[in-house]
Amino acid sequence: MADYADWTLQRGDLNISRARAALDLLASEQRQTCSPDDIARLQQLTTDALSVEEIAITSGGRVICNTWGLVRNEMRLSEKSIPLSDGYSLRLNGGGISTPSNGMVVVSHGDYHALLKRARLVDVLHDTPMLLGIASLDGQPIALSGDADPELVSRLVGEETSGLNESEVFASRRGKDFAAFAISNRSVADWRTDSELWKMIPIGVGISLALIALIVWVSRQRLSLAGELATGLHKKELLAHYQPIIELSTGRCIGAEALIRWQKPDGTWIRPDLFIPFAEQNGMIGQVTAIMIQNVISNMKSALAEHRDMHVAINISPQDLESGQFLALITDAIEAADVQASQVWLEVTERGFIHADIARTTLAKARDAGHVIAIDDFGTGYSSLSLLESLPITALKIDKSFVDAIGRNAATSLVTPHIIEMAHSLKLKMVAEGIETAEQETILRQSGVQFGQGWLYSKALPFQEFIAFYEKRNAGQKR
Repeated sequence: MADYADWTLQRGDLNISRARAALDLLASEQRQTCSPDDIARLQQLTTDALSVEEIAITSGGRVICNTWGLVRNEMRLSEKSIPLSDGYSLRLNGGGISTPSNGMVVVSHGDYHALLKRARLVDVLHDTPMLLGIASLDGQPIALSGDADPELVSRLVGEETSGLNESEVFASRRGKDFAAFAISNRSVADWRTDSELWKMIPIGVGISLALIALIVWVSRQRLSLAGELATGLHKKELLAHYQPIIELSTGRCIGAEALIRWQKPDGTWIRPDLFIPFAEQNGMIGQVTAIMIQNVISNMKSALAEHRDMHVAINISPQDLESGQFLALITDAIEAADVQASQVWLEVTERGFIHADIARTTLAKARDAGHVIAIDDFGTGYSSLSLLESLPITALKIDKSFVDAIGRNAATSLVTPHIIEMAHSLKLKMVAEGIETAEQETILRQSGVQFGQGWLYSKALPFQEFIAFYEKRNAGQKR
């Protein structure tokens, strides 16, 4: 009901404002002589103003012409009016210048007057039997869609309200010049409410059951994933696959990024984007990193010892940076395997720099030990030029989203050259991620990017397949 009162107020204001606009134009043109040109103008304005039925001009209270022409009989404007804002007034019952008069109201401004049908002010569509009305702010009814209790109308106009009594449901809204109200029979409202309620009950029950099922499923998934991950860590089901890294100037494979994979005993694979965030949230990421370090060094030790120009990159989580425990694990593993620290790159996402002071301390120790430190997915997180200058970074990985934009008319394509130029100025090595086309490779190579990885070369491979790729790629090429 409050909505209908709002719509009625808007409808009344709209029609009155259209009449005002027509009168403003007339006044600005100073049409007062009722010449043939003036009458033609009245006819045009009446046609243009959708809600206006007739426009009249008076002189000394007497109507001298209107939309239909000169007025010869004695027709005078009634003195009783309802004041409106901005110098306008409203007269009821035709204002003395309309016959028949009971269905018309007159909006006046000086000697210019617009006649409107009273019913237009409350012409609002509704799907429930109700009475709609507009009244002056002092309680005088202006337009009603039916008969109404004067006492209730007076109460509704006196204050903006919504409510019900034994027989009626009602609401009112007040504007700058008018108050609008909607009234319906209590029995109609009860019937409508009951009808809507019975429609909503099955919908509500269905939504509730769906939410319960979703909560149960998510809970089981989380509990199941927690238990399965704990078991997987205990049984060391996590594996390392290796995505080749290519030297763009020569086309040689010079290393790989180690990417974690989890294959359950039944052969199904769990996506890293599912279990890595879960491990981070539940304090298991340190164990995941430890297993990855053991797997990578165990897999790669012979290849790294034989090819001293080969390297492998291991991803380090923000939690690993804070604890710093991974450094001791890597140091012990590479010493036992006769692998040089410079052959093990450490990749840190920009999320790891939220606590920059802690990250700086841990990474400084890693760089002093001989490791290459790379920012992974650069441009998508928290890093800035000042941060890059202050951290012990030796390499920068350009995120796939920037590589994808190369050669396209995209906003990010404008950013990529600046990232490359910034890396050059800071003397950082660069690895472009997600290279998929020869065009991307050519542009990156010509821009001075040293290394690249992506499906143009190979997806991430199990260790033996990576070694086969490495040997085939580099066969016959000089180091």
